[in-house]
Amino acid sequence: MPRFLRAPTPSLALALLIAALPLVASAASERTAYPNAERYAAWVREMKRSPKGPFERIRWFCNDGTVHPPKPYPCGGERGGGIQHGEWNERVKAMRRDGYYVGTVVAELEPADFTGAGVDLDQLGQVLVEQFLRAADEGWIFRGARTYRGALQAEDEEATAHQVLLAMLADPAWRDPARFLLIRETARLLPLQSDAVSALGVRQLAVVIADQDSAFADLRAKIHGFPDAGDADRVREYAQRRGKPALSADYAKLADDIDRMYASQAAPALLRLADATQDVAFARNLREGAKLLAPGTSDVQRVKIASRAMSQLRTRFPEEQRPEAALLLLQTSLELEREAYAGGNDLVARLAGSARRERLEWLGEGTSALYGAGFITQRHREGVVDVLKRLVRNQSVSVDEYREQLRYLSRMPEWCSRWMEFHFSEATGRFAVLEPKTHLFSQDRLRGSPLLFYGAVVDSLVRDANREAGIEHELFGRKVGAGLRALNPGLVRGRLYEPAEGTAGTSFDRGGIFLLPETVSDLPPVAGILTRGEGSSLSHVQLLARNMGIPNVVVGDVHLDPVRSRAGQRVVLAVSPNGVVQLAADGARWDQIFGQEGPAADLVIRPDLQKLDLSTTDFVSLSALRSTDSGRTSGPKGANLGELKHAFGEQVPNGFVIPFGAFRKLLDQPIEPRGPSVFEWMKQQYAALARLEGQPAAHEAAVRQFLERLRAWIQNVDPGAGFESNLRRSLDEHFGADGGYGVFVRSDTNVEDLPGFTGAGLNLTVANVVGYQNVLDAIRQVWASPFTERAFGWRQDKMEQPEYVFPAVVIQLAFPSEKSGVMVTADVDSGSMEYATVAVNEGVGGAVDGQAAESLRIHLKSGRVDFLAQATAPRRPVLSERGGVDRIPASGADAVLTPREIDQLVRLARSVPQRFPGVRGETGQPVPADIEFAFKDGHLTLLQMRPFVESKGARSSRYLAELDASLRQKGQKHVRLDQAPKD
Repeated sequence: MPRFLRAPTPSLALALLIAALPLVASAASERTAYPNAERYAAWVREMKRSPKGPFERIRWFCNDGTVHPPKPYPCGGERGGGIQHGEWNERVKAMRRDGYYVGTVVAELEPADFTGAGVDLDQLGQVLVEQFLRAADEGWIFRGARTYRGALQAEDEEATAHQVLLAMLADPAWRDPARFLLIRETARLLPLQSDAVSALGVRQLAVVIADQDSAFADLRAKIHGFPDAGDADRVREYAQRRGKPALSADYAKLADDIDRMYASQAAPALLRLADATQDVAFARNLREGAKLLAPGTSDVQRVKIASRAMSQLRTRFPEEQRPEAALLLLQTSLELEREAYAGGNDLVARLAGSARRERLEWLGEGTSALYGAGFITQRHREGVVDVLKRLVRNQSVSVDEYREQLRYLSRMPEWCSRWMEFHFSEATGRFAVLEPKTHLFSQDRLRGSPLLFYGAVVDSLVRDANREAGIEHELFGRKVGAGLRALNPGLVRGRLYEPAEGTAGTSFDRGGIFLLPETVSDLPPVAGILTRGEGSSLSHVQLLARNMGIPNVVVGDVHLDPVRSRAGQRVVLAVSPNGVVQLAADGARWDQIFGQEGPAADLVIRPDLQKLDLSTTDFVSLSALRSTDSGRTSGPKGANLGELKHAFGEQVPNGFVIPFGAFRKLLDQPIEPRGPSVFEWMKQQYAALARLEGQPAAHEAAVRQFLERLRAWIQNVDPGAGFESNLRRSLDEHFGADGGYGVFVRSDTNVEDLPGFTGAGLNLTVANVVGYQNVLDAIRQVWASPFTERAFGWRQDKMEQPEYVFPAVVIQLAFPSEKSGVMVTADVDSGSMEYATVAVNEGVGGAVDGQAAESLRIHLKSGRVDFLAQATAPRRPVLSERGGVDRIPASGADAVLTPREIDQLVRLARSVPQRFPGVRGETGQPVPADIEFAFKDGHLTLLQMRPFVESKGARSSRYLAELDASLRQKGQKHVRLDQAPKD
């Protein structure tokens, strides 16, 4: 804690303690999670204009805790020394009390805050994000303070940065592989040396020049998008021929910085590390590497040697126990990254003419560099290496195989981005409400890394594969190879939106196509989804979107700007079943295409009223239910849990169901004194709503009023003494004494998991409810949840006889899972039932709410596991003893499931067709199962099962089939790897 906050009043100490508590940062909750955000954002704008920035005045801060005016050295003698710098103004102090760590004076950082069990990762993340903003935004709130004499002392900043890093490196916890990226980024961003040149600094200076010289814009775009060493001469030539005299110093500095950035400093760094290490063999390897990076080394060799050396340094890092040597190792790694970045960019400039095999080998070197930089784990690296080996061992491969393997290799940018988000999403989430440029943090870091080289190479190969197949993605008239990845197929048209501050408070146009930072769990009905991060491909919203034929595409960072530029315009989003993506401006040519489509295979939600039993009101134990009871007394959750309970016994947590009839009995009560019954009133309301079709505004207002009144009635209804006594008895019989357990209270309606409609995640689950009264309140909430505007909106357009929506309620013992997720007994991309697809996270409720999950594809016969993505949700939910769920930091481990746990899932998936013959589609054919599972102490527990349902409309679209036609014709053609693509 900085010295000038070292003796707070009791109330301030409490505020600081609260500020240190973890907050869950997400785009969906920015407005509500961060206090006083709008006021503080205004303060930030004022500080950016202030000549003093975040400071009130200059003071001496002595080691004995005293503070003095700026006079000749007042901290001598008994005061033990001290430093001079700016003192925060009152606004900064208020913001820091609220958890916004702005205005950081690095010289005042305390090493103890970043070490030991109480390590403050939140503060560290914010410190690093602010360092980025200072570099990317002309000093940010320190802009004026750069000329405020005495505000910051470079030598003190650098000295304390060294002390902080050495203390961190002396802490064994910082040798954990999961923290490697964070410790390396700390070494990169803290001011260890004042004269360092970075890709960010070069890009920022190019922006500053372009702002003052519009003719420089093309060269600025070149430096940002496809940089190489030749940019220095291009800048000098521009300055000489076309530059503005007033900017001559800026042109010269930019050219010199580019030269310095591309000048090799890696060899001297390797030699310094060789002198510092005490490992003789390691030192010998370092010196050999330095020789290989001597001047005149080819670009291919530069990239190869630097990338492999980076990888070796990362492997070595945990073993270099002396903090000074470990810090030097990190700094050497950063120099090697600059070497790999510069060499890779020069290679890209000469990409044309290189053979496919050569480009694949370059991807291998890029993978080593990205591993060495900490952007991917060893598991990611092994997956890429395995794919590359499978490709390059052949003289030629089929187009189908070529495209499939490149699809995997194209995941690299998303892996890197997600790992950055794991470490920094909470800090960037907090700073994003203060400064819009915060969203550039991860993008800019990755753009200034070897990922730029990797992405250019893989993009060239993907374009080649698609060209050989006769297909390409299209982005507003431009053909693109990589950077657009299909999740769900579909064809829609609508207005493109990007909510300015996440989804909180956003009004969603059900006919709109939304660009979102993540696929949020509470997304209302929309026409199409573009996401910057996949999250979990098996989340409730993803399953619902797939079921409803809503196209969903992951948009890579490289394509965000052109997509954002179309916000507010009408567009068409087409995603074929085989993953071809088109995002185009809407217009007359699309009228004919949509006209030819005809009605899609329309989904109709039709409750089976003949099967429905509303006479049963007694609670039913899960052990007494079977899958055939779905739609009779219970919904599919309870019925399928009963089936699972029958098959797996204690592997399914105990519980019971409150049947449909109990809810239907409530509806016989009057809506108001002397008024009609609630059921009759609902029928009247639905009839009135039907008459308002064609009047959107009136219909929307009437729907909102109807649902609000119905929910209010349900949430306050008295279910009667008989119901309450039955509930107490059932809770005691199934779980024991009140208060000694928690339960999940889940909605289970008669209009979900029907043939053709999943309804996944539409209705409420209340997690870990403790205490009888709380359970009763949760039941009322669950009864009301099918009548939220979101659930109603997803369901109602497809619904026949809407008054016959009845929720049952599943009450099930809360299971304290260490890890949990979803398995679909098929490859969700291809539909092949030879595979299972798994998404899993640490904690409870894994993958279902859109968390960034570990994703695996498992071949059910051989057991081979394809690693698709790492679990990178920064926090994991755990059951709280007082009820509800706490969110604590996730481990960041590169694997959630162990081989033994995967084996249990494989055995389960293999058994589904025989043990659960009821998992069938509309025509009675077997379909994949969607199974929610959990593990504790390595033992599998089953939480839910349903059929996995996809949209027939998306699969039967004529236009989408045409996008795939060339692939079907040319998929078995072979391409030679020793030949160059037709760039």
